[in-house]
Amino acid sequence: MKRRTALFLNLILAACCLTFLFLWPLICGPIGYRAGTEDEIKELLATHTEAEEPFFTGLAFSGEQLPYDIETATFYLPLDMDTDKWETGELTSTASDVSLLFEEEFTAFEKQEAIKNGTRFLFYAVRGQEYQKCWLTATGLPVISIETEASADMEVFGGSAYFWDSQTKKDWTSSSILEANIRGNTSRTYEKKGYKLNLKKQNKKGEIVEDKKSLFGLRNDDEWFLNAMYSDSSKIRDKLSADLWSQIGAVQEEFPEAYFGTRMTYVEVFFNHEYWGLYVLMEPVDSKQLDRTQEGAGAEEEYSYKSVTPQSEATEELLDQETYGETLSGFELKGTYSVTDRSSWEPLLSYLELRDLTSDQEFAEKAPELVDQEGALDIWIYLQAVLGIDNRGKNMYYVAKNRGNFRKIYFAPWDMDITWGDALSEGTDGKIWDISLYTPLYSERINWSFGDRLLELDVSNSRAYVSERWKELRSGVLSDETLTDTIDSLLHQVRDSGALTRDGQRWPDSNSGQDYELFKRMALYRMGILDYYFDGNLEEYLGLGYE
Repeated sequence: MKRRTALFLNLILAACCLTFLFLWPLICGPIGYRAGTEDEIKELLATHTEAEEPFFTGLAFSGEQLPYDIETATFYLPLDMDTDKWETGELTSTASDVSLLFEEEFTAFEKQEAIKNGTRFLFYAVRGQEYQKCWLTATGLPVISIETEASADMEVFGGSAYFWDSQTKKDWTSSSILEANIRGNTSRTYEKKGYKLNLKKQNKKGEIVEDKKSLFGLRNDDEWFLNAMYSDSSKIRDKLSADLWSQIGAVQEEFPEAYFGTRMTYVEVFFNHEYWGLYVLMEPVDSKQLDRTQEGAGAEEEYSYKSVTPQSEATEELLDQETYGETLSGFELKGTYSVTDRSSWEPLLSYLELRDLTSDQEFAEKAPELVDQEGALDIWIYLQAVLGIDNRGKNMYYVAKNRGNFRKIYFAPWDMDITWGDALSEGTDGKIWDISLYTPLYSERINWSFGDRLLELDVSNSRAYVSERWKELRSGVLSDETLTDTIDSLLHQVRDSGALTRDGQRWPDSNSGQDYELFKRMALYRMGILDYYFDGNLEEYLGLGYE
């Protein structure tokens, strides 16, 4: 009987515990923290003194220390901005001798509005008889924090990188040893830099090795790019263009494991505990992305070439160089090779030689054999749609993929921030480049010589392909409705996360303040222009051309 009674009581106790666990978030709110009453706050301020030097840097959520801006004593909590309920967890101090007291019940505020407005919630870190004023801000984006002894404008540096996801609170933080360098050509002249990140870790033997991880839904890898978007007033041009290309030409049926482009996601970055702004984290277009057969893999080697500056020498001069290294007249040979010689450049040289042939007949005969013609026409259509003037002579990957006993050139666009009407001109100081909206672009042809020639000669019915392909795209990814929704979705990410406002405050001299309604109107206007020209008026369109 006693055993039955004890068992019965244990069952009641267990039921009470479970009920408590389920009801506690409803009773006390999903986030655990201590909020003071008005009298408690007054007593704290009356009986304690404000610290002369900040002492608190360790605010944790669910046991994970949060990123913070040391200048403003503001801690950032990444949360899912697409849900209206506050996440469950507890805010605590990582220092045992520091207690926390929030000035108000911040979870009583509407979560999504608080994130969008970048609301800063005041709390006090109390140690002994002194206190420090601190703030908590919720962001709707993932966060990356770089910690190093180097300054942000040092070309190459090492340190640590920390990552916080906003979409989940399960395995939502991680860290890596970091090797990094500044990246970009034009963009490196701006004060807000872009970076290449190489993630490392120490294995059980104490060796430093690659630390491959999937960050925020992107691929699993150790190499990443951070794009600063400093000159883009919209902060959506690059990602919009990349997202559109993913549905237009980044996937090729004959190479199901390859992706001829980049994927990216928005993040907020901290550098040495200083808020550094809104970035996009990008996958590099490398051998892994392109599923490129590499040296010693047992099959015919494949190559990729990146156009970083417009070609500076005549093609006929490039065909007969004394030596061939890792660069050639504005192109870079990507990857690692034991030997670099003319054979390494042969696929690109064959493409350039084809492009510049004086004989139209010979061009028309060889083009379908040496180049992915449909891919080239997709690139041409894409450049017209996004107004990709900066991708005509540079910012393009030329990828030599095996097709049986020969190689074909495929295309992958890159660095698409100067699109959708933005144009570049040299600044008055001769160093910094100015980028601004140039509306006459919206009625011009974006002249990309290889695609132009395919259409001028109507190689293998190129004109019919463009006409039909355009109709297909306009009923799908480039329809007015879908394009508007895509722009609105990106605007939601940068604006409703609070990051767009914070970035503008952090970098007041950057290009910012895009009129998004104008952006959408101009984008749809461009689609209408192309509707006219691609529906029976292509000859007229080929007579246009932006220089």
